[in-house]
Amino acid sequence: EEKIMKKIIAINGSPRANGNTKAALDFMGEVFAQEGIEFEVMHIGSKLAPCTGCFRCAKTHECTLPDDGLNEMYQKLIQADGVVFASPVYFSSITSGMRCFMDRMGCIDMNNGRQFRFKVGAPLAVARRAGAVNAIDELIHYINYAQMIIPGSLYWPLAFGNKPGEVAQDAEGVQTVQVLAQSMAFVM
Repeated sequence: EEKIMKKIIAINGSPRANGNTKAALDFMGEVFAQEGIEFEVMHIGSKLAPCTGCFRCAKTHECTLPDDGLNEMYQKLIQADGVVFASPVYFSSITSGMRCFMDRMGCIDMNNGRQFRFKVGAPLAVARRAGAVNAIDELIHYINYAQMIIPGSLYWPLAFGNKPGEVAQDAEGVQTVQVLAQSMAFVM
């Protein structure tokens, strides 16, 4: 019997491609590797334009704003079995890049037959100290609206870190994101 390989894509909403958010995702990636799940991190940074609410995607089934890679990302996400939505916390919220991503991706998906429905979706917030639960709430609202299945962990899916690499010192945070990865693998 041939085993079908599952795939998870993480959206790194940090302007820093290799900051603490990426480090937290790497801890999840270690678990996915042990589970035999393909894992890819897509870094969105701050290159995405905000949604204009034009709703042309209702007719075209893709975003018609100038090409900044969003449509290609959408096609890759359709092929994934699970998605991790990861953002650092800036002023008690997700980054503006993650907000642009969710607004535009949500509009495209809503007008394209809801391709994210029943995929496994998990939020992840990385904070210096406070505001992570607010950011997680924002991510969960998006994931829920997309009709994705949200697995749990030992605690809220967050980790703490400020200076580069500091998230690795948050033992509880590392354990929490690893258990979240195990939960994702189990649900898939």
